[in-house]
Parts: sequence; C-alpha cells; structure tokens
Amino acid sequence: MDDEKKRDPERIKVMLDLIREIWKSNPDMRFFQLIDLFQHEYSSKNNGFGKRVGFELDSKKYEVPLTYIDLFFLEDKELEVFLQDYINEHGK
Repeated sequence: MDDEKKRDPERIKVMLDLIREIWKSNPDMRFFQLIDLFQHEYSSKNNGFGKRVGFELDSKKYEVPLTYIDLFFLEDKELEVFLQDYINEHGK
C-alpha cells in the first residue's frame, strides 16, 4: 500500500473515544451488545447497508431463515460520522 493510501493511525483513537463516550452513557450494555446496536442502527439508517439474508440448516436439515448485518466494507470515516451523529442524537 502506498504511503498516500495508508489509513491515518490517529483514526483509531478517534473511533475508540467515540465508542467510549457512547458506552459510558450505557454502562450496563456488554461490548458486543453495543456493537450489535451500532450495526443494526447504521444499517437501518443507511438503506439496509450490510444486511444479509439467507438460510441455515437446523439439526433436522430444515431451512431456517437467517438475517444478520455485515459491515466489513464500511469505511472508518463513515462509521465515525455515524457515531458522532449517534452521540448528538442521543446525548451524552
């Protein structure tokens, strides 16, 4: 990766500070509950971005509907904006 295309390492602190601020206002949430909340809220506010629908087989080989959110391709800057908006919307 070229130096000009490398991601700014400072974004890590910025993102963690935003998550920390939200988590502190919801201290009873477990970490992955918080992450799950972010994923579903981001997807619902962005036209279903990352929503995946499919089926899995249960123990009797019946198809069971499966829905989940996959934000693998979400850029950090977009998530940063979302987290800041979340803080602004829900207060500190």
